[in-house]
Amino acid sequence: MLIRLLLASALLASWAAPARAISLSARTDRLIDRLEQLGVVIDRLERCGPGAERAAYNMGVNRLCLSQGLRDQPGLQLDVLTHEAIHVVQDCLDGLETPSSSTISLMLQAQGGFSPAQVDRFLTHHLDRSTAAHVLTVTQSLGPLQRQREVEAYALQSQAGMVESLLARHC
Repeated sequence: MLIRLLLASALLASWAAPARAISLSARTDRLIDRLEQLGVVIDRLERCGPGAERAAYNMGVNRLCLSQGLRDQPGLQLDVLTHEAIHVVQDCLDGLETPSSSTISLMLQAQGGFSPAQVDRFLTHHLDRSTAAHVLTVTQSLGPLQRQREVEAYALQSQAGMVESLLARHC
């Protein structure tokens, strides 16, 4: 069982592009370019919803909103954009042109043979402990599938290289 977890980590880590040498702004621009190449429309607005959302992805129309306020915070902007890019990957797993999406967890189970518990341990390992309470609050009212999508996005939002590789592989 530990071997499968290590294999899942190695598999996902091998997808991560070596992006440490380029600036945060360049990494953000590269991710935006990749999303736009897929046909995702990116709007830069003051607000991305009725609350204080920094970003939002609408899978029904392949449209992503990114708050203009993030421009002055390049690290946060990249994490937020990566979070939304994970939702694009989830969308691609069920077909970018469809109004539905899947989860990275289901993909790892189907394509990698990993159990739900192994995938959960992998995601838990990547989830930033400082945001765990926020994730619980944000996902509390969601149904199980939407909750899983959000947990995946929060867990992997600091893994831009991995997400770029997932976009390249699944979209």
